[in-house]
Amino acid sequence: MAWSPIPKSSAKTPVKASAKTPAKASARAVPAKGSKSSAQVATRAGGGRSAGRFLREVRNEMTKVTWPPRQELIQATMVVLVAIAIAASYIGLLDLVWSTLVKLARLG
Repeated sequence: MAWSPIPKSSAKTPVKASAKTPAKASARAVPAKGSKSSAQVATRAGGGRSAGRFLREVRNEMTKVTWPPRQELIQATMVVLVAIAIAASYIGLLDLVWSTLVKLARLG
């Protein structure tokens, strides 16, 4: 089975919009006088949630993730490392060529 970053629950049952669901723009509520705006709440660490609750939710979500097999993970890592090595070599070669040309032209 191929690796997918989509959680198991989302991959099986797509969510369909219904006619009863309000649009996002109309779902915004104006804060009551004296209450904190969403920007004020967001500035607090975690938006007012406890760290323990956040970690429990993270752990719960991580159980839903389909993780790749070890061999596929190693193969994908090697592809990334080879691509980085090729890009670094290319940039290093261009830097060497341009620095040599600048020295020959006595501009630097």
